[in-house]
Amino acid sequence: MRVINLSLGTTDKDNIRLLRDACRYASEKKVIIVAAEHNAGLESYPAVFPEVIGVTAGKVYGRYSYFYRPDDPIEFVARGDRQRLAWVNPRYVFLGGTSFAAPHITGLVALILEKYPDFGLEEVRKVLIANASEGEPQLVRGDELYFPFNVVRRKERSFKVVSGGKYKWIKRAALYPYNKEMHAFVRFRDLLKFEIVGIADPVGKGLVGKDAGEAIGIGPVGITIQHNLRKAMHDADTLILGYVDELGKIMGRDLLGEIAAKAVAQGKNLFSFVPISEDRYPDLFRVAQEKGVRIAYPVLEDLDDAYCYGQDVDVPVVGVFGTGPQQGKFTAQLALRRKLLQRGYKVAQVGTEPHCELFGFDLAFPNGYASIVHWPERQHIFYLHGKMAELCRCVRPDIIIVGAQSGIIPYDFSSPRSYTLPSIAFLFGTKPDAYILTVNSIDPEEYIQDSINALKALGKGKTIALIMSDKEKDIRSAYGTSRVVYRQMSPEELRIKLAHLEERFGIPATDVASEEGQERLADIVIEYFSED
Repeated sequence: MRVINLSLGTTDKDNIRLLRDACRYASEKKVIIVAAEHNAGLESYPAVFPEVIGVTAGKVYGRYSYFYRPDDPIEFVARGDRQRLAWVNPRYVFLGGTSFAAPHITGLVALILEKYPDFGLEEVRKVLIANASEGEPQLVRGDELYFPFNVVRRKERSFKVVSGGKYKWIKRAALYPYNKEMHAFVRFRDLLKFEIVGIADPVGKGLVGKDAGEAIGIGPVGITIQHNLRKAMHDADTLILGYVDELGKIMGRDLLGEIAAKAVAQGKNLFSFVPISEDRYPDLFRVAQEKGVRIAYPVLEDLDDAYCYGQDVDVPVVGVFGTGPQQGKFTAQLALRRKLLQRGYKVAQVGTEPHCELFGFDLAFPNGYASIVHWPERQHIFYLHGKMAELCRCVRPDIIIVGAQSGIIPYDFSSPRSYTLPSIAFLFGTKPDAYILTVNSIDPEEYIQDSINALKALGKGKTIALIMSDKEKDIRSAYGTSRVVYRQMSPEELRIKLAHLEERFGIPATDVASEEGQERLADIVIEYFSED
């Protein structure tokens, strides 16, 4: 062969030396390689190599027209906007991209070699440069080519939410109910920009009358869990309302509407984990307006208002994933955030819990329980990719922490309910460089290994730490139903299990319930991303 067209490339630098050697060898043998640039303009290989003719996409018209850029590693611009292309089924389509720009230059190279068969790379390049069109080319990028929805680009844009500023009107908050999602507000009070002054919970759970800290095993915090919500809200300006749907089903009542109305009637702001529709509760919003209080819940920007493609992320990204639900993934994210902040790092964060922005996260993407993300998973990827690039550019952090929901691979492939498409889409959209994997004490070792393998195969990073909670899960089945019961492990039990994980998988294993475990997790992350 004399000419190779590569409508492909990679941004992975792991094998860059081997790839460069192969291109150099081809050039020495007078084989001309023409390669397409990444559709978003990212540095991609082999297009940027001097032994290769790199091509990007532009709005270029005329059968033999193209442009030359002398100061760019991607030196040629050919037609890459939407154009009529030969296809299979149907026979023709209209698409754009650098994949379709590169063949324009490849065809010209073939014509040059037909006329001058002894030419090598440099002679062919000189002919192309000499015959290039004059003027400044108009480039096209990925979001102008073939994505199935509109994209609005703005020249000047800043990230809207940084370090919890979105909810700076919350000064003193009460919590209801005191379930596992609410425990983080007590466990990580130092990360909040407001004070927790009251907590209420149903009597039947057995927590009423206990200190909120002692109830979750961290020592007293001076807040007694109450049954009376009105008393719990007395000194608060805001009620943070968690998930009450299951409790409402048991009681046969609309607890969301009842509790929201009670808070607003007392002149309290409301932050709800789940959306509260003005169409469904018009009186609630009317009273809120009369009282001058706010009703807030997690809201995503419209997809059209987000950058769905853009520059790549150029800071380290560490992702917290798990082998299943209710493992402490959010606790791990908060613990790592706390330790990195204490050590002077600037941390940006994207989470999937509805209340993560209250802890200073930069973006909430609640795609788990009671998800507010109703787009197809493919669009999750574009949205998150764009927001990560925007966050990196506008906030300029030292590191970005991202955290997913549930597991990576289905525990039971026979049950579609266990499929983990949202977690996989989150992985593709955030592209972590390294993973922290939370595991259960009862997970089969084969399943843990499969999860590690899946992360490596699906993403671009490696698992650098395993985390296990100090609570051991016990699944009890009776009368055709199953429930999870938690047992507190002793420090020695936990130490033995963590040591076994390290020996079995060759990966550092720690807990995040203890101060020592949190410090070790931060050390692992910092050491992994530190240069020699």
